[in-house]
Amino acid sequence: MRLRTLLMALAYLASGSVVLAEDAKESPRTGYFYSETTPLELLGPEGARALAEVFAEDEELKWSLYVPESYSADNPPGVMVFISPSSRWGGSSKSYNPLLEEKNLIWAGLIKAGDKTPMNTRMMRALLTPTFLAQDYALDPSRIYLGGFTGGAHVATMLATSKPNLFRGAMFVGGAITWKDKLPPGIEQIRQNRYVYVAGSNDVALTVVKRSAAAFKEAGIENTRVIVMPNERQEMPGPYHLREAIEYLDNTSGSAADE
Repeated sequence: MRLRTLLMALAYLASGSVVLAEDAKESPRTGYFYSETTPLELLGPEGARALAEVFAEDEELKWSLYVPESYSADNPPGVMVFISPSSRWGGSSKSYNPLLEEKNLIWAGLIKAGDKTPMNTRMMRALLTPTFLAQDYALDPSRIYLGGFTGGAHVATMLATSKPNLFRGAMFVGGAITWKDKLPPGIEQIRQNRYVYVAGSNDVALTVVKRSAAAFKEAGIENTRVIVMPNERQEMPGPYHLREAIEYLDNTSGSAADE
């Protein structure tokens, strides 16, 4: 994808709000389900044309969703946009549902966006997710988070630091990357956000994860935490460690980084 076209597409997406409670449905669907759309349905002809080098206008864009049963537009939920290494799995599990209910958090896992999918396609799918959800739900813009597992965490690291105004925090599980020599343009906003790295104590990527977290801290991103799951390999966190990660992302009262 040409850089100019990508920048035009991102500018188009940034021009709209993702939190219009008055446009959300009065009784939208809740619980666990799959949902899909096309670029034409979601963005209209002009928006679909802006993304023509990434998606066909009638291409299916699909998500695995968990929306809290207690959803209310009067108490807008946050969102965890999740990038999985698999095209068929959105990263969540039934064991997460009670925690998502308690934390008033929508889980939106990308489907058909695994590690074999081009990077720019995965990134654009994640960027489109809040816009897609805002068709039916009021959202809390201060709690739009990004997550990823292994290869998905690589994409999430890049996207979270390139769009820090949209994603106010991120969770990188079992993998991560970081910038090389130059800090990203949005470093001041990145420093205002919160980031959690999660890895098992026996994870082959633990050293890489810690190195990436250290680079964040060296760049002045104080709100960075590493969670090491004892006696675990490279796998998703259980509810206990997921709770720890979400509560860190949600904690806006303090800044101390801890590990």
